[in-house]
Amino acid sequence: MQIKKIIGNSIIIVILLVSIAHAQTNGNELIKDLQTRFNAIDDLTAEFIQSTNGKIFLSGVFLFKKENMVKIIAKQLIIVSDGTTSWSYNKKENKVIISNFDENDPGVFSINELVYNFPEECDISSNIENGEKVLTLVPNGYKYNFNKVQIWLNADDLISKVLFIDPAFGETEVTFSNYKLNQNFSDSEFYFIPPVGSKIIDLR
Repeated sequence: MQIKKIIGNSIIIVILLVSIAHAQTNGNELIKDLQTRFNAIDDLTAEFIQSTNGKIFLSGVFLFKKENMVKIIAKQLIIVSDGTTSWSYNKKENKVIISNFDENDPGVFSINELVYNFPEECDISSNIENGEKVLTLVPNGYKYNFNKVQIWLNADDLISKVLFIDPAFGETEVTFSNYKLNQNFSDSEFYFIPPVGSKIIDLR
């Protein structure tokens, strides 16, 4: 009787281990699929809504061009980076903050970090939620200080939602929709000229 119990428990443990290994394999395969998808994209635009701890913080249009060119257009804020310099323009205050681009900034709009860099420093798992594939990345070292980041993929293997869970800032969520791909943006789209009369704070 005791032997049967041990064998039964052993079978359960083996099934659990196989299930865990299968989930990890799927997560790694899903990351490869995501990377392959983005390898074929030179630039994109998407509408976004960013919320922090359940409250909407920002919404607008997001533009991205390889390698690290980013433009965020919101009602009262424009953020632009050409991969070397970043500009943040507050329309209400008519103020521009200029800084050096930080490629290691693990922000929710950092496509390269999300798709390529995070997976190298995280344990990866995956599951299905409401018909969408969900990747969960948990740092396995000290390079990143967030607890975990989750990435939802739609039917086209494009990112529909990103959720950061950070011990200092809580939960930051960004949803993406209405993608447009490979519109052949000029590099000049990601350069910002401060408006005449604006206050400029240069932190470079």
